[in-house]
Parts: sequence; C-alpha cells; structure tokens
Amino acid sequence: MIDASAVIAVLGDQEAYRNVETIYAHAQAAGYVTPEVGDTIAKNTYNAYSSFSPERLKSIGLVDGGLISMQLMLAAKARGYDTVPMGGYNVEAFLELFEIPQRYVPVMLIALGKAAAEGRPSIRLPLEDVTYWNGFQA
Repeated sequence: MIDASAVIAVLGDQEAYRNVETIYAHAQAAGYVTPEVGDTIAKNTYNAYSSFSPERLKSIGLVDGGLISMQLMLAAKARGYDTVPMGGYNVEAFLELFEIPQRYVPVMLIALGKAAAEGRPSIRLPLEDVTYWNGFQA
C-alpha cells in the first residue's frame, strides 16, 4: 500500500437518504420522472430510511459501498490500472487519523496504480461448492 499511486477510502454514508430530494430534483430536470412521481418517491424513500435502525443503515452502507468498490475496481482495470482491496487495516486508527464523522462506515481501502510486479495466481472454491439452488446443502 505504501507504494500505491493512490489509496481510495470507500465509506458508506448512513445518512445518504438525506440526499433523496436533490437526487430526484435532478431526475426531474433530466426528464426521468415527473415532479409528482419524483416528489412521491423522494418522500417515501426519506420516510422509510429515516425510520431504519442504525444497524440497518450501516448494513445498507456496507452493501452499497461494496457494489461501488467493485465497479471502481473494474473501471480501473478497464483503463489499465491495478487495484487491491484492503479490509485488514486498523479501522479505529483510520477513522481517528482522518477525522471521519460518525455517519460514515468504512467499507474498505483500495490501493490503485500500476503493479510493480505481476500478481501471483490464486485459486477460489469451485462454483458448485459455493452455489446452491432452491435451498442449502449443509
């Protein structure tokens, strides 16, 4: 990580729902929704998310952050860059060092740059060992 060109901190915003009116205002301006539909969706979204428990908001932030992280990594690879996702860092020290507000939950760090050396091959479990259809086999 110390040799990376950049390290991207991916954070989940547990208060992201507060942006819903702005998002749907842009959607209305782009013609994607009518004002009535946009206002209704924004209101319903805000009301639902603002009633969620902190644990559920954290979970949503982690899922959204994971999706964003993968897209960022795929986009970087498509442009010739290499990435490494990192989860094994001292989260508390990171939050303190960068003075991250409590509304944000750390998802991962992503090192970005050009690989100094070819990565080593790795193996994953076969698909049939991790995929179940219509139920789990214990």
